Amino acid sequence: MNIISFEDFLKEENAILIDVRTPKEFLLEKIPNSVNIPVLLDEERVAVGTTYVQRSKESAKKMGIEFISKRLPEIFEQVQELSKKYSKLVFMCARGGMRSSSITSLFGSLGYKVAKLEGGYKAYRDFILNNLPIENEKFKYIVIHGRTGVGKTKILNKMIELGVSVMDLEKMAAHKGSFFGALGEELPQNQKRFDGEVFEFLRTCKTKYIVVESESKRIGNLYVPESVYTSMTNGRHLFIDTSISNRLDILLEDYTKVSPQEIEECIMKVARYVSKEKTNTYLNLLHEGKLKELGELLIVQYYDPLYEVSIDRHEFDLSIKYEDMDKCAKELSEYFFKLENEESDYSANKLI
Repeated sequence: MNIISFEDFLKEENAILIDVRTPKEFLLEKIPNSVNIPVLLDEERVAVGTTYVQRSKESAKKMGIEFISKRLPEIFEQVQELSKKYSKLVFMCARGGMRSSSITSLFGSLGYKVAKLEGGYKAYRDFILNNLPIENEKFKYIVIHGRTGVGKTKILNKMIELGVSVMDLEKMAAHKGSFFGALGEELPQNQKRFDGEVFEFLRTCKTKYIVVESESKRIGNLYVPESVYTSMTNGRHLFIDTSISNRLDILLEDYTKVSPQEIEECIMKVARYVSKEKTNTYLNLLHEGKLKELGELLIVQYYDPLYEVSIDRHEFDLSIKYEDMDKCAKELSEYFFKLENEESDYSANKLI
């Protein structure tokens, strides 16, 4: 059987990583750009595990084979389609054990060009933890600061459209970075998946500078990798601002589909840091459907005062108070390209 390390997989020109773990495992700990073709579904894996513990290893194996046999036509069809696009199919599971070994052997015997990922997801995890700091050393950071609701994420998305290298840490973390940060997010947070997304961005980034939104060391329940956070702290810092009216419009747009119950749960988190009277006011406004008034009070009474405590930690290389978001994104992008061009000129002069 052909066994390949993740490092060698990255050197392949036209290979696809096929994760044969359950959909739940894949959702929580996905390797970027891999595809999921599970040999066992979530409930099937539970049943096999229970049988292994309560009965015997042989009984569990038999049950597993029965489950897989039923799904083989579907598995074959999916693998067949991928083989039309990729010259090598690399199968993986949690530790490079039975699941990936069996499916690799099967398709290898059918004449497909296949390999098994050595050590599975565990080995991949070890690899990125060791190599993420090394990849990070290649880059310099431009950090965008701004008060709650100023539209940093929307502006960064516009900068991406203009060709700027933006690492969206909040999207990778599935959290917007505040007590209300989990609202509207579909994916559960997972540190391993987050680390993998950050590593993949760094591995494939072609510029010297990377633009990020200002973050604390923790985003929701996840931690920004230490090397990245240190580079952000030591990077160039820019500040953007806009009117409270614009900020409220942005917040209402972001949270318009969120249920009142979810918003109330977040207000109760804020309640730990404000008076009971203010908390009751927030809850009353929520129950009356006065979201704009609620948003304004939270900005004025909680978020802005909190932000003022940390705003003096940095000296800003550029400050913009905008009315037009597109113009703001363009000005920030011009700043990025100016630095990028200076870096290219510097590198070229060193070679002369």
